[in-house]
Amino acid sequence: MIKLVDILKEIAEKPKAIFLAGPAGSGKSFTLKTLIQPNQFKVINVDDTYEELLKTAGLGMSQKDFGPEELSKAAQLMGQAQKTTKEKYAQLSQERQNIIIDGTGAAIKPVLKKKQELEDLGYETFMIMIWVSPMTSLERNASRERALLPQIVTRTWRDVNKNIEGYRDTFGNNFTIINNDPENAQTGYNAEQVKKLFFDTATFKGKPKTPEEAAKAKADREQLTNDIEQLVQTTPDFDTIDQAKSKINSFI
Repeated sequence: MIKLVDILKEIAEKPKAIFLAGPAGSGKSFTLKTLIQPNQFKVINVDDTYEELLKTAGLGMSQKDFGPEELSKAAQLMGQAQKTTKEKYAQLSQERQNIIIDGTGAAIKPVLKKKQELEDLGYETFMIMIWVSPMTSLERNASRERALLPQIVTRTWRDVNKNIEGYRDTFGNNFTIINNDPENAQTGYNAEQVKKLFFDTATFKGKPKTPEEAAKAKADREQLTNDIEQLVQTTPDFDTIDQAKSKINSFI
């Protein structure tokens, strides 16, 4: 008969993988430091490698100010960063190291595929999501060194928040979501205000569009606005920092 102590020992010795998700400017890295001791996990984040490559190439960090040539080069560097990060993930997971996979969570299928891969290797998995309003995401992005294009920020915010319930259902008790908005944050979404404050101030101008391309872009923008306006009407059920810590400590 298998002893209970042996079962508990086997569970405790299982490697742990934590998925970190949230939109631009949500403060994932900062919040993580309040939840987990840095020496407990190896962090896998494609942005860390990507930003080093951008600096080495002399492109700078403000993507919203890139022209077509800079964006093309930046895309190549992102491909290189993704390859390096994939290799790091493969090595650490095969070594059964405790890992944190730091991303946005905007695409749910790749995350759930990786979750299953890790569990097949014997890992236990957990997800930490950090929530902020779309206006906070845009404001914080605009003020940081590596500023993304506002259309990327809003699209990512929409895609991340559409996945909240999917992640909650899949991770079950091994899931926490924290509200990282400042107390005076604007939780609503005003498309005209966003256009004036963020889109109109971006210096990047893309290639001229054909009438068909312009019509499609306009329809995509309208759909994005509608999606965000619907999402901000209902905020998720959040955990406090203490509740999140309790869940994570039980998991670790």
